[in-house]
Amino acid sequence: MDPQSSLDVVRLVGELDVSRRSELATALSQAGGGRAVLIDLSAVSYIDSTVVAELLRFRNEADANGRPVAVLIGSQQLARVIEYAGLAHAFAVFDDRGRALTFLAGTSPT
Repeated sequence: MDPQSSLDVVRLVGELDVSRRSELATALSQAGGGRAVLIDLSAVSYIDSTVVAELLRFRNEADANGRPVAVLIGSQQLARVIEYAGLAHAFAVFDDRGRALTFLAGTSPT
């Protein structure tokens, strides 16, 4: 897979809460050209329920368009939040960028 033409990467950093909702929505809306999307949260230390809702909204939109989505995380704390929020079942979640990219490269659009 050529990452330049078939993969959109949305990279976010820091703490993501209600005050950054519009920033998150804008970043996700700009992921429009690739066949697949990697949401890189490896530099994110915290997410709140507003961010969870925005991620789920994006996932539903991506599913409707046949675009696979993977989420890359970097901390065990964030992994627990994602699990408790139910996102681990909603997304393909990875703690290794290479495995996330391999997953997205092997996922056929529907």
